Amino acid sequence: MNVNVLVIGKSTLTSGSFDFGRLSVLLADRDYAIDRIYCAETADDVRDAIAASGEDDMIIAVGEIAYLEEAVGGESENGKMADYFRIGERTFVVMPTFDERKVKEVVIPLLNVGSRKCFNTVVFRTFGKSEAELRDMLRDQIRNRSKIMFEFYPRGEECEVHVRYSRSTSSSAVNDMMNSVGDVIGDYVYAFKDVSLADSTAELLLLSGAKLSVAESFTGGGLASSLIAYPGMSKCLVESVVAYSNEAKQTRLGVSSEVIEKLGAVSADCAFEMASGLLSGGRCDIAVATTGNAGPTAEPGSSVGLYYIAVGDKDAIHVYEHYYMPSDTSLTDRQLREAITRSGIETALFELGKYLKNTKRRN
Repeated sequence: MNVNVLVIGKSTLTSGSFDFGRLSVLLADRDYAIDRIYCAETADDVRDAIAASGEDDMIIAVGEIAYLEEAVGGESENGKMADYFRIGERTFVVMPTFDERKVKEVVIPLLNVGSRKCFNTVVFRTFGKSEAELRDMLRDQIRNRSKIMFEFYPRGEECEVHVRYSRSTSSSAVNDMMNSVGDVIGDYVYAFKDVSLADSTAELLLLSGAKLSVAESFTGGGLASSLIAYPGMSKCLVESVVAYSNEAKQTRLGVSSEVIEKLGAVSADCAFEMASGLLSGGRCDIAVATTGNAGPTAEPGSSVGLYYIAVGDKDAIHVYEHYYMPSDTSLTDRQLREAITRSGIETALFELGKYLKNTKRRN
């Protein structure tokens, strides 16, 4: 069964409401692919596209569905336009906008029914390692003889590692492989499901029941904003202090003048004292602090793209040094700042998530 996408109406393409890339990834996980994409602006165009497709193809109809209703007679097997229906041997899946749930729960099962071979996929969502680094780390696993396949989907500093296998593969081979992959790249995995880094960390924080305070410099409140977007965060997030100036770091967070003068605001010691200042107030269990150079200029003796993330509690505060510089050299100063700031926010989310996981293991 070939998969065709029927895009109905110009706005569907121009608005970016349909994620063709994500659809391709989801199909590839089951060894399927988009065969053709048809664009239609009228009911006649829709009829022509349907006629051009194979008689037993699947057609994912996207966009202004009224044209599809007009083209196919306005009704399906149950008397109205349903999520999916068949006309002859053709299968139609109706999707006004991209719906990942519908792809997984409707499209994939329908394709599996007509397929002799089905696949499962385990997704490792990672942060902090490039595709090349992950491939190198997993080189022994990739060479496996059990016909277990690896695919990599990088996006910024994140990379999804998809481990795909036929359902006929022995369970022992699959279990051994998953355990092996986890042992190698486990330190960089933040989730095994379709969830954003921010939501994954927010879920862990809510499950922990811990109180969190945040102090941000170069990330400008972006870390707190990412967490607040998750429902229920008021149960955990106590406060967010944007201490952008050196004076604010000293007066609001207790960073010593000696650290500022001798080591600078962009230093491990400054990040440590920012977090320590939050914890000393006694209102939180966990503190996170960020300080760095987002550019286009940097403090004397430092460099653009260098930043520090502090995460800890009353027993210990860990400071992580990171350097990030986008590979795109054509970025404007503002775009550069946005890219480095985003890197800092995501790194802080990842380190906080890792801290929460490790704390859960210890308890």
